[in-house]
Amino acid sequence: MRAPNDVLQTAPAVSWIAVRIVLIAVVSVGAFVLNPLVGWQWVAVILAVVAAVFPQTFAAWGGVACIVIGMLVSEPDLGRAMLAVLVVHAIHVLTSLTLVIPRGSRVVLAALRATAVRFVVLQAIAQSLTVVVMLGADGAGGSVPWAVVAGAVAVVAAAVLLLVNANRSASPERR
Repeated sequence: MRAPNDVLQTAPAVSWIAVRIVLIAVVSVGAFVLNPLVGWQWVAVILAVVAAVFPQTFAAWGGVACIVIGMLVSEPDLGRAMLAVLVVHAIHVLTSLTLVIPRGSRVVLAALRATAVRFVVLQAIAQSLTVVVMLGADGAGGSVPWAVVAGAVAVVAAAVLLLVNANRSASPERR
């Protein structure tokens, strides 16, 4: 005989292994589409598998390096650049998730909603910046592209902002 409160029901969820399989798939597809060098493609796949089995090794970011190598040896192309931004960001997010999702657990999909929203918002910003930079770089000719200067200013501004906020003491309410 069961009481009505003897059953635990959760919202729709996925297994921990699903996140790791998606990580392997994203790295593999990204490597085979964006890297023309066969050896580096397989290195990226192997690193993705290592990252899925041992997330604390951060091996998936080695897969990102393999994708970057492929982008460096091929001709600049807007579509490939936009795909690279998407794939690298997805690898970063999935690798971060594998670090916090323990083996044998289930992840309620509603818990991933905030991550998905951040991913979409950042992609909207990053993709538009990719288009602007790629179109600006084509017209730069032999001179230093304005995007390099803008990027340097953005990095310095971000560093200053982070340092200012890091040195600020916590308010009494937050302690």
